[in-house]
Amino acid sequence: MNKGLLTLLLLFTCFARAQVVDTWQFANPQQQQQALNIASQLRCPQCQNQNLLESNAPVAVSMRHQVYSMVAEGKNEVEIIGWMTERYGDFVRYNPPLTGQT
Repeated sequence: MNKGLLTLLLLFTCFARAQVVDTWQFANPQQQQQALNIASQLRCPQCQNQNLLESNAPVAVSMRHQVYSMVAEGKNEVEIIGWMTERYGDFVRYNPPLTGQT
């Protein structure tokens, strides 16, 4: 029985996947909700159709932390999305404004 349990345990550990977890501290739940809402509206520039919350690409992690930092500084959604758009272009927005290029 111990051998079977050990084998099962080894199988689980071999196939377990490490998950990156952000441990950002917010001043209040409203700031956390705002940051999550904004990050869900922005697309990872490296990944195919993944928002910043879904992607673990280095650029997405960096962008997610930038969003968290800007929310903690008191920036609003328009300012943060505007900053991200200036830096990464309209591609990072799931709903870009209608222009001649879109």
